[in-house]
Amino acid sequence: MIISSFFEGRVRLKAPLFKNNDICNEISNILLATNGVENVTINNTTGSILIEYNPVKIPLLKIKKAMPYFEKIKEMYDEYEDEAIADILLIIKEMEKLFK
Repeated sequence: MIISSFFEGRVRLKAPLFKNNDICNEISNILLATNGVENVTINNTTGSILIEYNPVKIPLLKIKKAMPYFEKIKEMYDEYEDEAIADILLIIKEMEKLFK
């Protein structure tokens, strides 16, 4: 997974796993339920997610704490692809506590 762009209030993540609708929908639902996330734009064609957030409500530290989760799901998807979807969705659910 790569951070293809980042500046305060916006971060774009790119990875092949973001071409999967189930994964993207789950991530989007969690993020949009978070106080401070203003918009989540998914591009399944390019495999990217743009997260727009209020940096006052979501400090950079919270975003940094989520990165190991993103790396773990990326590694699982890279190795097992669709066979890992159920496990990846469980990890995404665990991520939810970071943004509460």
